Amino acid sequence: MNSKTILGILLLLSMIFVFYPRVTSLIDTQKSIDEASRYGYGVVVLAVIKARDNLILELVGFVFLYIVLAFGFNFIRFEQQETPIESQESKPIEPKQAIKPKTPKVVKPLTKKTQNIIAVLSASVFMLVFVWQVFSNIPNTTTDFDALPMFLVEQAMKGIIACLIVGIIAYIVAKYR
Repeated sequence: MNSKTILGILLLLSMIFVFYPRVTSLIDTQKSIDEASRYGYGVVVLAVIKARDNLILELVGFVFLYIVLAFGFNFIRFEQQETPIESQESKPIEPKQAIKPKTPKVVKPLTKKTQNIIAVLSASVFMLVFVWQVFSNIPNTTTDFDALPMFLVEQAMKGIIACLIVGIIAYIVAKYR
């Protein structure tokens, strides 16, 4: 199995673990809204509608995140430069030295193109998560302008964490595949 196949399997498994609870919660929330309107309760609890809207926003955000990850990892071609391995001087072999030592594994540096692709992928994930978090949490914020900078910093921290995780994973895959 090559590294892209393993990465695709991991991406698929993470999608299942991320989407399953949210989709089931969305279905349950929609059923409760339908029951309330069918039995004539008239006013559906505002919290239930707000929860449904937040779940929809989360699902849309995760869909975009996985699309970016899938396209990013599908179209990245990890290029590695070849570095010559120095040969050892030929010495007479004694009986005790008949066993050949293992050649050390050479870790090749990343090309500039691969570094740029990892940077663009990480920046894209940051912007996606930041915008998604801001739009999904706008209804929860107050109209107080003093709280706005702290709100933006909180959402930026979530984006930075996602950016770092994707960048580290892409670097590891590119470096050690």
